Amino acid sequence: MQELQIPNGYFQLWNMYLIEQGLDFYTLEFLAPYRDDLKHVLQLPIDTQSPFSFFYSILQLTREQLDCPQLTIEMAKRIRPEHFGVLGYMATRSNSVAEALQYIVRFSRLVIDGADAIPLQMYQQGNEIWLSWQFLDEKYALLHEMTMAAMVHLAKQIFPDQPQLLNIQMAHRPQMAQYHYQKFYGCEVLFDQPRYAYVMGVDSLTMKSVLADPSLMQLLLKQAEEAIALKPHYESVLQQIHTAVAEYLRLHAVAPKIDQIADELHVSTRTLQRQLQQLESSFKAVLESERMKRCEQLLQHNTSLTEIAMRLGYSDQSALARAYKAYSGQTLLQRKQQLKDQSEP
Repeated sequence: MQELQIPNGYFQLWNMYLIEQGLDFYTLEFLAPYRDDLKHVLQLPIDTQSPFSFFYSILQLTREQLDCPQLTIEMAKRIRPEHFGVLGYMATRSNSVAEALQYIVRFSRLVIDGADAIPLQMYQQGNEIWLSWQFLDEKYALLHEMTMAAMVHLAKQIFPDQPQLLNIQMAHRPQMAQYHYQKFYGCEVLFDQPRYAYVMGVDSLTMKSVLADPSLMQLLLKQAEEAIALKPHYESVLQQIHTAVAEYLRLHAVAPKIDQIADELHVSTRTLQRQLQQLESSFKAVLESERMKRCEQLLQHNTSLTEIAMRLGYSDQSALARAYKAYSGQTLLQRKQQLKDQSEP
């Protein structure tokens, strides 16, 4: 499975932040092991992509060593269209908010791509417009924060009146003091939500861009379509099943049945069983894998073992402990102590 790829523009934003602080990454001791790789990435075209894991390592180190937990927001304040590549220019040259959002949904792979990339959805609920996507894994929290903040800040440059943000929803826990979020977004920011989402007023869709350019849009659209056509096709059926089971565990705090997941994926139970068989897997294997991942997340939240067992559909704590030992090779108590030691300074 190909690793998630993120825009090289994000590395450029990171470097811009350092330069504006009077810092040179090549002289920072904590970045010594990464200097050559950073030099290479920063020389690549801004609209190409690099592995997320590398970006995550650099981002975490910089946040910690420079004592800047709000780094993602500081980087987002420096966003320009080119940092999102052709999609950034398409959003800038769109005629309206509605058109820009349609292109973002359609061509999001040009910004973030890989087998773990989650498709965006746009839909209306009453007088609200939702641009949302599913939770995948807490390890992508900083990436979601970076992308969400960058999109909002770029929108402020494109639409002078600014789309009316009703709230921002994040599926993970806060990564910095909450006042940083409130100050940046200027609206309510909710955490530990079922999905990631921008929620805005329906009237925002008709807002016009001061930079709209229909002629240039045709050229950009052709370029985007050609770039998407060159993207690899991922065998994502198994990942979709895993994601649906993970979402069900998070939202309902109970283990799903196979027919419930089939309904979520809009296929018959028989079709889902056949797909899993063709992929040399089974619903039992998928469910057990996602239960254990969810168990890890709940352990990190200091949830009691009894409650974890209940949320994951085990008969009792002992049944959970046996399943975890069989899956990971260590006991729940050992893992809980491990997590406790890691969280202590």
